[in-house]
Amino acid sequence: MKVTRINNWFEKFGRFEVKHRWAFLLCLIVVSVVGTLGLSRLTLDNGEEDWFDDWETTKKNQDHFEDIFGSTDSLLAHIKADDVFDPEVLKMIDELGDDLLQNVPYAQSITSLMELSLPIGTEEGFEVTSPFEDGVPSDASELAEKKSFILSRQSLVNTLVSADATETWLIVNLEQYSENLTEAMEKIAPPAMKVFSDPKYKSDKWEIRPAGMSYTEYEEEAVTMNQLVTRILTGFIVMLVCLTVFIRSLRGIVVPSISTVGALTTTLGFSGWLGIKGNNSMLMITVLLSMALAVGYSVHYINSFKMHFRKTGKRKESIVLSVRDSGWALFFTVITTMAGMLSFLAAGIKPMRWVGGITAAAVFAVFAYIIILLPVLYSFGKDKEPDSTFVNTQGATKADLRVESMGKAILNKKWITVIATALAMAAVIPGIFKIEVNMNYSDMMGERTPYIKRLLEITRSQLGSQYDYEVLIEYKDEDAIKNPQVLKNMDILAERIGTLSQTKVSNGKPRVSSVTKIVKEMNRTLNEDREDAYIIPDDQDLVTQIMFLYEISGGTDLYDYISNDFRAAYLKVELAGYDGEEIVKNLADVKKWVAELFPDAENAGVVGEVVQYAQMNRKLVRGSIKSIGTSLVIILVLLVLAFTSVRTGFIAMIPNVVPIVLIGGIMGYAGVNLDMITAMIMPMILGIAVDDTIHFTNHIKYHFELTGNYRSAIENSYREIGKTMIMTTVILCAMFAIFLTSTMNVLVNIGWLSVVGLGSALIADYTITPVLLYIAKPFGKENKTNGFVRT
Repeated sequence: MKVTRINNWFEKFGRFEVKHRWAFLLCLIVVSVVGTLGLSRLTLDNGEEDWFDDWETTKKNQDHFEDIFGSTDSLLAHIKADDVFDPEVLKMIDELGDDLLQNVPYAQSITSLMELSLPIGTEEGFEVTSPFEDGVPSDASELAEKKSFILSRQSLVNTLVSADATETWLIVNLEQYSENLTEAMEKIAPPAMKVFSDPKYKSDKWEIRPAGMSYTEYEEEAVTMNQLVTRILTGFIVMLVCLTVFIRSLRGIVVPSISTVGALTTTLGFSGWLGIKGNNSMLMITVLLSMALAVGYSVHYINSFKMHFRKTGKRKESIVLSVRDSGWALFFTVITTMAGMLSFLAAGIKPMRWVGGITAAAVFAVFAYIIILLPVLYSFGKDKEPDSTFVNTQGATKADLRVESMGKAILNKKWITVIATALAMAAVIPGIFKIEVNMNYSDMMGERTPYIKRLLEITRSQLGSQYDYEVLIEYKDEDAIKNPQVLKNMDILAERIGTLSQTKVSNGKPRVSSVTKIVKEMNRTLNEDREDAYIIPDDQDLVTQIMFLYEISGGTDLYDYISNDFRAAYLKVELAGYDGEEIVKNLADVKKWVAELFPDAENAGVVGEVVQYAQMNRKLVRGSIKSIGTSLVIILVLLVLAFTSVRTGFIAMIPNVVPIVLIGGIMGYAGVNLDMITAMIMPMILGIAVDDTIHFTNHIKYHFELTGNYRSAIENSYREIGKTMIMTTVILCAMFAIFLTSTMNVLVNIGWLSVVGLGSALIADYTITPVLLYIAKPFGKENKTNGFVRT
């Protein structure tokens, strides 16, 4: 494929465009207006159903569980004090519980030290009572007696209250809600935050740490979006400042800005017209890539225009020549970047498919805005006399000539370049094999963000556990759960789960709760409160009697863990942290044990949001890796086709593979996990990095067709677009470096991954790519013109 022939076609297109510039501008305005009007129809959300291909099954299982036991969501307050049985602390707990119950939607009941149902032995047998039913006693000895009694209950210690009485939970049990989590958390979290922020709950005597799935999900979305929007807007400002410094042209600043905003609004607007629902958490990739490409495309075109304008002084002719020199390279980068983003379609996850499609469309839209606005806007103005300063340098500036000199030095030391590149790759490749594919919440988020620090403090506390899941055991026959062997097997399962890596353990006690703790507590009460009686009775009739007596005595906790017909029960497992890969491994063991211990159960398995998202993370990361591999293959094929040379295609792939290898090696050595964010950012970096590769390789091939000499072609390319490649990379790195200021590790990772990736791609483009082209000579044999332009 002759580049000169293609460039000649783009030259004709440039002349046609300049001649009909008003028509092009009008069409662009019309398309932009129509697209923008569609924004009102656009739907963006982060619905959980979009992340699961088997969402119907997942939702059905979750709904079935909640139909039996109620909502798995709750609002929590982890309370820390010198002594949580201090009268002031107890009164605060009581008042806080009442406020939350009255003000938070879906609040159903409170579980706290002030709201307990405990069996107490009496002359007739026992009764279920709440120690603080009549309020906090004023008598110190009476309060000490109640404290001692509560701390003697094995079912409560290190579950509801710590053994040293410095920590306790206040739990707001929520009703089952029909909305999805996103909608529910917007109703639950704000009023809860208002209660927690009330000045009357601030004191040196205690510390209140709010938590709960809907509460923390709301915080996470609010904080993440705030940091994302702030850094994207700051990056946009940095882009404008850099363009001002490098381009020094109002049109060169306005066009990238209009192109970024116009491409995004138009693309999303047409998505709205077509009724395509988007995902707000994935839109970041589209925005970042649009900004980056708008800069890259603009700088390449503008610098080409300036070079020709310095030589000729003729504005419209310079515009046409710039379209000739840049048009095909820009268009081909669009095709490869679109192909790379469309590789997301291979991930098999709806939000990833959406972001792949919408980003590919936005990439093309950015190109359309740039290729229309820049020639049209730069066509207005007067011609000028050619600058005599640049007559002998073919329009090159001093900076261009310095870059050319650097290129000559690289070619002169070509084998040093090859060896240095090989050694660098050999050094980082082992690091790739050290990468762990995992999502660890603590590592991803870090502790510099206040709400994340609070959650991690809760998780590390004696009672704390931010995440949990449920193990459902359901039989066909009523009263099946009353079978002592079933209850004993539940305890065996609880003991085994307690050995798993992610299960929370407080003072040697695994945080696994079930109905067995009530049965054992009741049995102990009926047996003179002997500690050795804290067991499951062997007699089913006795188990039935215990449950019946507990119920008629006013106990309220029994049906928290068991169904009304005694066909189903569940174990609640609290987690020490959120390590996605470990959770998936733990769940595999749990499912194996459930099948072994409850072979006759009609329905047995694991449910809970944390389970779903651990599995989703694994699928998402692997889907992203698949996308990276797919995009590399697609880009390689396109490069081979474009340059009609397998060797050229492979050589051109090197600067695109280098960033991925380098990033992977650094991540492995630094112990940074490959999670859903780092995996998804790779295709974006690849999509940006491939641009300079195509421009440089295409330019070299074009000049080789003109001169028939590899060295001359490479040196000419260094001179003509070498400075542009540096400018675009510096601007993009400055934009992405803004993410390094974030308090969230996940956004910091986006920053350094992008800077390292783009920087290494530029170095590879400057060094190994031209050297290999010079050595391999993939465009054919040289002719005898020895660098002179053929006519």
